[in-house]
Amino acid sequence: MLLQAESLLLSGGCRRRCLSVLKTLRDRHLDLPGRPVDNYHIRTLVLYECEKHPLDADWDDACFGDRVNGVLLQLISCLQNRRCPHYFVPGLDLFKARSASALDAAARQAWRILRELLTNARSLEKL
Repeated sequence: MLLQAESLLLSGGCRRRCLSVLKTLRDRHLDLPGRPVDNYHIRTLVLYECEKHPLDADWDDACFGDRVNGVLLQLISCLQNRRCPHYFVPGLDLFKARSASALDAAARQAWRILRELLTNARSLEKL
């Protein structure tokens, strides 16, 4: 049932492409000591972004950068607050077992990624 709900939320090419790009960014730039951010965290935050932007028009190619930036902003917020609620079980904190120093380091790195994306239109190609 959960997989079916997740599949429905992630339906559409742009949603899946967004998830794929964010996983790649995580693998290349957020694979830090203590593994503060894993691909499940990214998937969870994309699901929240799908909920915030439910219309297919919110996920067309023209909005792709906005969706990636939105997930990165959510990630930064979660890292700074040291709390990432599970999408289907909101009372479950996915960051519970992570160290504060690892979460802080990941927040700083996520800010660097977001700043690069916001200030350089072609940066997604380089990242």
